[in-house]
Amino acid sequence: MSDKPRRDFKCKQKKGEKKTFYKSTSKKDMTKNKFGKKVKKRNHDAELVGIYKQGQWAFGFVDTVNEKTGEKKWYFTHESKKLDAFEGDEVAFEVQHFKGREEAQITKVLKRSEHLITWKLKVGKTYAFVVSDNPIIKNDIFIPGKHIGGYTDGSEVAVQILRWEGKNPEGRIIESLWNLPKGREDIYRIAFEMWARKSFSESVMSETKELNDYISESDLKYRKDCRDLLTYTIDGAESKDLDDAISLEKTDSGHILYVHIADVSHYVRENTPLDREARKRGTSIYLADQVIPMLPKEISNGLCSLHPGEDKLTLTCEMHISKSGQVTRSEVYNSVIISDYRLTYKEIDEFVSGEILLWDDLLFWEKVSDYLLENIKDLKNLTDILSKNTENRGSLDFDFPETKIVLDDAGQPLEYKKYERYDSYKIIEECMVLANESVSKQFQKYPFLYRVHEDPDGEDVEKFTKMLETVIPNTDIPEDFSDILDLLQSDSNLQYLQKLLLRSLQKARYSEKNMWHFGLALKFYSHFTSPIRRYPDLQIHRIIKEIARGKFGWERREYYNEILPKVARRSSETADRAEKMEYKVRDMLACKYMADKIWEEFTGNISGMIEKWFFVELPNTIEWFIDYGLTWLQYNPEQMRIESFDGTKTLHFGSEITVKLIDIDQMRKRLEFELV
Repeated sequence: MSDKPRRDFKCKQKKGEKKTFYKSTSKKDMTKNKFGKKVKKRNHDAELVGIYKQGQWAFGFVDTVNEKTGEKKWYFTHESKKLDAFEGDEVAFEVQHFKGREEAQITKVLKRSEHLITWKLKVGKTYAFVVSDNPIIKNDIFIPGKHIGGYTDGSEVAVQILRWEGKNPEGRIIESLWNLPKGREDIYRIAFEMWARKSFSESVMSETKELNDYISESDLKYRKDCRDLLTYTIDGAESKDLDDAISLEKTDSGHILYVHIADVSHYVRENTPLDREARKRGTSIYLADQVIPMLPKEISNGLCSLHPGEDKLTLTCEMHISKSGQVTRSEVYNSVIISDYRLTYKEIDEFVSGEILLWDDLLFWEKVSDYLLENIKDLKNLTDILSKNTENRGSLDFDFPETKIVLDDAGQPLEYKKYERYDSYKIIEECMVLANESVSKQFQKYPFLYRVHEDPDGEDVEKFTKMLETVIPNTDIPEDFSDILDLLQSDSNLQYLQKLLLRSLQKARYSEKNMWHFGLALKFYSHFTSPIRRYPDLQIHRIIKEIARGKFGWERREYYNEILPKVARRSSETADRAEKMEYKVRDMLACKYMADKIWEEFTGNISGMIEKWFFVELPNTIEWFIDYGLTWLQYNPEQMRIESFDGTKTLHFGSEITVKLIDIDQMRKRLEFELV
């Protein structure tokens, strides 16, 4: 939620008008809780459920979603009506009417937030307090003596609230900010305040230490030996969690593509401390040059990572592909591989362009063989065919520049720029998408998890189409979304409209029900290829292996029917949180990067516009907004453009403008520009 209040709730009092106060709930509607505190009697039939968000002052808001319609709505909450709700808590509430508007009266805190509160510890004789510098945290957090541990006065810590029975909420210390990578404390502070955990519990680490990297004969008993296949991984040069590898054979009828995926489920067993922690985290989180892994690094970067020259346990999706790029047969099985090469995206591009030649040295110690050269050539030919099929079926391929932030040892951003893109991203993407589709299709008759992307809402589509007709008049707007995307990408001034097109679509999520994937234009799609860093992939690996062993009876079917909706919901939530975390860290680092550039002028492009402000994107991908009130411009919603008051100047999406950085609000992580 924005740091600004959503509306002004301070009503001006007219002369002679009697001041109105919030009335207390009548005595007949009151009861006492187990602590003897008077609270409103609950009327379960009238209650709704939502998430409490604290405002800048004493009031707050409750955000809720209608489960049937998906409609989002928020309600103002006066401080006298919020009970002991804290930022991010799940609450039950009733809707009341005050001065003609709907407001929320919280009746019960259902679940405490997973968010942590970070700042300095003030230690007394038998207790301590954490005093936050966050303006929305209104109360100090009480830490009982038994939860202080070895921390001393002034220690920077992250605390989780356990209960709120007295004057102050009570919590316990979860993370220390003193043993974090140097200069990255601000990154982790954001991560902790948005629910992330860096450290693992003693039980998780104890289980991890007991795992053995030795592969025994019994481990290989029911596995297909794929160690004779030429196998290689393709990742970024800095990657450490290598969870997929490729083998390719050319045949008279086409190709056989093998996608080998790390068998994480062999080591992370169901309902162990490791598994419960992975399910809770849901995903690995990538923040600038830091990674908060779903699994301990001993597993993600070591035991399960497909390093070259090491025997590794895997699940293999073997796909027989015709010369036209159609999968004629596929199967998934337990396997063992040995990766021959660790290749990078940059090297694959250089293979294709002819820059890498026979016997050249590769980044990771090996030399190029003639067999590898020929295999990469075959892979490129195959994925070109697959890519053409992807385009023909109407898959949406958004082309947004990714941001790369280079930090020095002290955590100061040295570079804030567009991430270098390689054509080989498309090669590996086509292989992984094909494997994900094949697996999803093969196991559709069993309880399973899908990555679904539902059709866009008709009103949103109509709204976007009308906007596009206004922006590019006298142009026939295609009906197909992929054709619209091609139209936007063909003109540099229209490329910024891709973001508006994306906002008109539904958000992809996980589901136990298959509802197809609109963006990829696929009837079947599951996440199978990244079990090191995504829990849904790990979950379906277990199902696949149980089916392969013939142990998938009705009891297991019932079990999965019960838990998969919960896993899907949790996985969707953690994926969304991780994405928001990345944006917030990016904003914080943008403020750091621009700190010494106040009063400098920059040339950028208009990348968005709404009623209150318009957005400007700089060449280094930093994007921020300018309030119309600080300019001589106004918004014309009918024509979807910005105009000067005298009508002499008109700006559209993509228009180039010059702006000046006038201030930086480090607390709220905001840049303030003015138009030059």
